[in-house]
Amino acid sequence: MPDAGPAPEPDAVVSVGTAGLLAGLPVLLGFRPRDSLVVVALGGATGRRVGLTLRVDLPPPGEDALRASVCASAAVAVARERPAAAAVVVVGGGPAPALVAEGSPPRVDVAAEAVLALADAGVAVPTVAWVAELEPGAPWCCYPLQGCGCAGRLPDPAGTELAATAVAQGTVVYRSREELEHLVASAEPAREPVGGAEDRAGVRGAPRWPAEPEHALRAALDAASANRLVVDAQLVRIMTSAFRRAAFRDRCLSVCTGPDAPAAEQLWAALARTCRGPAAADPAVLLAVCALARGAGALADIALERAERVRPNHRLARDLRAVMAAGWGPDRVRAWLAGEL
Repeated sequence: MPDAGPAPEPDAVVSVGTAGLLAGLPVLLGFRPRDSLVVVALGGATGRRVGLTLRVDLPPPGEDALRASVCASAAVAVARERPAAAAVVVVGGGPAPALVAEGSPPRVDVAAEAVLALADAGVAVPTVAWVAELEPGAPWCCYPLQGCGCAGRLPDPAGTELAATAVAQGTVVYRSREELEHLVASAEPAREPVGGAEDRAGVRGAPRWPAEPEHALRAALDAASANRLVVDAQLVRIMTSAFRRAAFRDRCLSVCTGPDAPAAEQLWAALARTCRGPAAADPAVLLAVCALARGAGALADIALERAERVRPNHRLARDLRAVMAAGWGPDRVRAWLAGEL
């Protein structure tokens, strides 16, 4: 599945050149991609507002049919956003320095195929660039397809205006997709205390969870907001039992898009890690909902993979997969969740 990233918030006006766009890719995707094709939709009143950002693994050299399929799928997904234009970026793909000096960066085959696929979808491509890796000082250049000869060294991604804006909005960037996967990787819950003062207080200062699921949910969200959430066996038991009730699941969905969404995302990730077997599916799917609602497609994909492994027939997981395949942006996802579509 391709990874999709968010656009900056509507009031976050950030002007960047090609180097700034390349350095900002980790912010747009939520992690630092390697050996990837990235397509960035551009639109807005100026035609340069960053929109949907898609990432796919580079197809192996010589796999012509796969390369065509990958590029066509990315082009169709981006075209659904009706952008004014799109940027095509290849990250990695082969050794760099001598090739850059000669003006021939790696994987021109992928770059050219992506440009053609976007043209067939009616999308212009003003930027076609390559970067060795998304690290400070990495070489980058535009492909000869552009004829502009632009090249340089990547600025520190953490020091760009786009990164500063994203950090102010609470965006977290992970070193790799593998690091992102650890957010939902199975882990043992904290041991539930069984007696004495520690039993009354909870685990090392964590609240003693209320028995009523609605109250436990509220307490867990408050704890997450205060950065003191500890998911123990008691909370796992309360929540997994409550997830069986449709009304409680609807309540959990409602917090995925409101003011509690950042705290809810922490809670669902922690529960997806600590729940066992099919019980992990519900919090994993709720995590995917939070991620899609803020445009974090890579995290949504990883969360859905967790849910699908433990409960392949989860209905909402199937619906979310369809939403991702359709290339819906955050606004449309939120409208769908609100019953407006």
